[in-house]
Amino acid sequence: MAAIAFLVFYSNSMIAPLIPALARGFGVRALDLKWLIPGFSMLYGTATLFYGLISDRFGRYPVLRVLLGFAAVITLSLSFATNAHQLVFLRLLSGAGTGGIVTIALSIIGDRYPYAVQGRPMGRMFGAIAAGMGLGSSLGPLLNPLFGWRNEVRILAFGFGTASYWISLRNQTKAVRRGTDDSLWDYALEYRCILDAPRGGRTLAFIFVNGTFHGGIFAWIGVLLASRYQLSEIGIGLVLLGYGLPDLLFGLVIGSWGDRYGRRYVVPLGFLWASGCALLLALRSTPLISALIITALSVGFDATHPLMSSITTSIDPKHRGQITGLATFANFVGMGIGALLFRRLMVPHFSAALACFGCVEFGAGVLALYAFRAEAPSTRQ
Repeated sequence: MAAIAFLVFYSNSMIAPLIPALARGFGVRALDLKWLIPGFSMLYGTATLFYGLISDRFGRYPVLRVLLGFAAVITLSLSFATNAHQLVFLRLLSGAGTGGIVTIALSIIGDRYPYAVQGRPMGRMFGAIAAGMGLGSSLGPLLNPLFGWRNEVRILAFGFGTASYWISLRNQTKAVRRGTDDSLWDYALEYRCILDAPRGGRTLAFIFVNGTFHGGIFAWIGVLLASRYQLSEIGIGLVLLGYGLPDLLFGLVIGSWGDRYGRRYVVPLGFLWASGCALLLALRSTPLISALIITALSVGFDATHPLMSSITTSIDPKHRGQITGLATFANFVGMGIGALLFRRLMVPHFSAALACFGCVEFGAGVLALYAFRAEAPSTRQ
């Protein structure tokens, strides 16, 4: 599951740093590709609502196999785009194709591990996600001059196809979770119960805010580096090389802290840490210092989203796929809205956008100290 999550987030993350190169290649301005990231995020998030629900009803592995096969086809088609409009359209379609894969993978982890010890496996999952984000954002632009982004995308399509074949074999040889027989009305009531539950509603709100913060910054980080330091794709890739590396190395440790000390301490600190990194990034510095700050920024994501996701999956194990889909929807819709907001704020100056986002994230961290105060190590419900 971690390997599949890595593959998805590598493909998701390689596009944003390539925006300057894609704009040049298709003869448009970078801002003309404004829907490339937010549109993808919103469709990706919306797809998770549907696919998570379907996996609850028909089982995890059968749905995951179909989604991986579809992701292989649509990702391959992306490599044949001939103009900017086709690129954006096919990118949106790929969001619909890959949207439920990681949601179902996380649901499988939730099925196998009880909440009290989910920190470590969730840390491993999100370490793989962070590695995919980090390597996608760095190797994507680094390999573009050597292989071309089209060939990179084709390799990813082959990876999705291989994963689909592996899931098919596992589905035939292993016992898998059987789906539920709930009606559509039962599923609709479940959404209401999740939102009405104090832990569900407040956690989803913080997931949305956190997604807005990280998604907004990451969507335009390549454009920021290109305009601030006049970097090429290779330069952008080198600056982003450390993004996600701390999460890969310390994801299990951070997850263990959540299990041992409770989400009430680790989650608010993750918000405050990310806020500080954004405010530091707003200050003009050298590419090396910016690279270090961006590396540290990814720690804030790993200390917040995985642990908040484990809170949501513990609310109702019977509908874990549906709940995980709702959490992913909140995260990716937040990322899409964040990308649009950051673009609007960065037109006068990048530093102003970073300062605004950093202040909002700091406020969320202060509120999280109160909102997650009951998330002690022994919390089960």
